[in-house]
Amino acid sequence: MAIVKILARHSPSYGQLVRYILRYVASEDKSHNSIIYTQNLRSDTMGGYVDEFIANEAFRQNVRKDQIHIYHEIVSLSADENKEKITPAMIDDLAHEYMRLRGETGVILGSAHYDRDHVHLHFCVSALQYRTGKSAGLSKQQLQELKLSFQEYHQQKYPELTQSAPAHGRGGRYISDREHRAKMRESIKERILQCFAEAKSQNHFFELLQHANLPYYERSAKPAGVEVEGVKFRFSRILEPNGFELLPIEQSEEQKAASEIAAIRARQKGRNRDIEERER
Repeated sequence: MAIVKILARHSPSYGQLVRYILRYVASEDKSHNSIIYTQNLRSDTMGGYVDEFIANEAFRQNVRKDQIHIYHEIVSLSADENKEKITPAMIDDLAHEYMRLRGETGVILGSAHYDRDHVHLHFCVSALQYRTGKSAGLSKQQLQELKLSFQEYHQQKYPELTQSAPAHGRGGRYISDREHRAKMRESIKERILQCFAEAKSQNHFFELLQHANLPYYERSAKPAGVEVEGVKFRFSRILEPNGFELLPIEQSEEQKAASEIAAIRARQKGRNRDIEERER
């Protein structure tokens, strides 16, 4: 099957991820044009999607400082595949199958990107099931089952794609071999440093990374580096000491989202108290 990566985000960076995923929807570059895949979402604008993710987060029952807000999930086909065999109908089918396997109660937004040497689907997945407050996260066993089920579907329906079937369960995480990693490192480092040099703030740095196809990952609820093809590149090993911390901090979308989530929860508690008082 295609390689599946799931990156957890502990910050409510809904706007940033939604914009990144939908960057090629209705693009003027028709070679990159893509469509939107949704599950349990009713909006048809970027702002509407963000509002729905925020509203769903407000249903969370147990709030923690280190909680996960969203998952950035990536499904990639091998760069060695014959691209003529990868049709829009195939990508559409694989996107819907992945969302089905991910769970019907999931809040999901996705789109395909064609801007690199391999086709890849990106999904923004709420960390909570639709309007229940229950976790939508996957255990290691559930993640393995999802990968194996998707692999079986992929191989049976599209046997012509022969280069996208990694052996699950034999090698743990999907990472490039040592030689390939060494060749990648200088290129990735150069792209990170270029984004950092252009960044006007911490939030702008993340925006530039996303547009450079360098999705960041977090550690202890803080951005720690980027992950490319299963290989992690730490900021601490690439940027100057405390380089990231020296970038200006602006009022970010994450802070605005957190404030809106708190306001929605407060309104919900107020309504619940009113109901309880009327029932007495």
